[in-house]
Amino acid sequence: MRPLKGHWGKWRSETLRHRFSRGGWGGRALFAAAPWLTLVLLAGMLLVVGDYILLRPGMVFDLPRAPFREGMQYGLTAVMIPVARAGGPQTLVFFDDEPFDLGVAARQEQLAVRIRNRVALEARREILLLADRRIPHGDVMTVVNLAREAGVSRVNVSTKPD
Repeated sequence: MRPLKGHWGKWRSETLRHRFSRGGWGGRALFAAAPWLTLVLLAGMLLVVGDYILLRPGMVFDLPRAPFREGMQYGLTAVMIPVARAGGPQTLVFFDDEPFDLGVAARQEQLAVRIRNRVALEARREILLLADRRIPHGDVMTVVNLAREAGVSRVNVSTKPD
């Protein structure tokens, strides 16, 4: 920019507003690029903040840093066993010495009723769920959700030690 001489009219003609008016190439380029710059900035912000906005279904587990040594006292126990059948692998849940097939919705409801009845008789509202790594995660979460709906406040998931 040229130095200002103190003349009001000269100073006015050197402002950004007058320099980038509609007639010049700089003003047109700036006004044409502004919506695109805004769109790029908004898309960038959405990518950065998008992970915090989305809610993913599931449960949060805070895992201990040390080897897991906590346990629970004797109480309700459910054992999950994988079974190979003609229709494909299925998971059986043994609770009160009775098998419940998780692939059948009616058996899931019966398991929920059985857990609800047993929890009502117990002093503690907790259950020990024995499952090894061959059991699909979805089946474990199905039993955990059934137990929660039945009134269980604490589910301890345990595996067979190696």
